[in-house]
Amino acid sequence: MKINAKNYFKINKTANVTPTNNIIRLATKVQIGMLESQDTEKEKEITELDAMKNGLELQDDMADFVQRVMGYTDQQMETINDTVSIERFGEGVGYLIMRLNGISDADIKLSEQKQRKAIKDAKSSK
Repeated sequence: MKINAKNYFKINKTANVTPTNNIIRLATKVQIGMLESQDTEKEKEITELDAMKNGLELQDDMADFVQRVMGYTDQQMETINDTVSIERFGEGVGYLIMRLNGISDADIKLSEQKQRKAIKDAKSSK
């Protein structure tokens, strides 16, 4: 499948991606890390230092995942890390995972629009 994540990572490169076992395993590892970072029950049991270490490990895993899927060079990854916000980077990782799971660009765009509208509606109702 062809994937271009320019909207997230600011690099205009189309990658021809095959969802191999290793790529899917890395995607799953990233998803687990993201879910664990949002687990409020687990947060109560973890020290601040461990939470910071886990967050840094998750960021490294996400960067490895993006580089592997998109085939970015180390220089391109450095540019991404210096210019893209962590929120936008996370959205880009989510986009890549959805594409690897067979979701089309059109469906992802529609989902993002609905999510933005829900956030906007929630803010305006306060």
